[in-house]
Amino acid sequence: MIDLFFVRHGEAAQSWGQHVDPGLSELGRSQSAETAQLLNGVAPVDTVLMSSPKLRAQETAQPFAELRSAPVIIADVFREVPSVTDLENRQAWLRGLMRGTWRDVNEPEVLAWREGVISAVACLGHHTAVFSHFMVLNVLIGHIRGSDAVLQYWPANGSVTRCRLADGEVQLVELGAQMSTVVN
Repeated sequence: MIDLFFVRHGEAAQSWGQHVDPGLSELGRSQSAETAQLLNGVAPVDTVLMSSPKLRAQETAQPFAELRSAPVIIADVFREVPSVTDLENRQAWLRGLMRGTWRDVNEPEVLAWREGVISAVACLGHHTAVFSHFMVLNVLIGHIRGSDAVLQYWPANGSVTRCRLADGEVQLVELGAQMSTVVN
């Protein structure tokens, strides 16, 4: 059995509609430090660290990497959902996506991204902590639940969703903390 930890990045310094690749805010750095301590207490010693290429995910991984003196593997497959519109319209596009189902999505690059996330998780061969994004976590949970709804839950910044991989099947152990406000 393989332990998997999916971490939503800490709070970004700017919203998804304001910047293509923002780093963390002060609060986000604090959340990352707290998440590192939590992970250090539960993740096996040989846990591999992977991160989305986005700066906020990499910055979220850094405190745990420092605690473990471990490298962080950048994994493009765990990047945020590819936006099919310009920066100005990204938030509205994302809100529309989250209200629907995957069978409603007609953007091939978005569907390919989703399948890539699902396939990559099923192929993880070792205990892994993945530092990623809101929609990656929703893809994973929807897959586990067998649900076609895009939005499955509202993972809080810095939250850790615990899963396990057994006999090629991803199982949910525990959802991470959920946010009480909307995603930015």
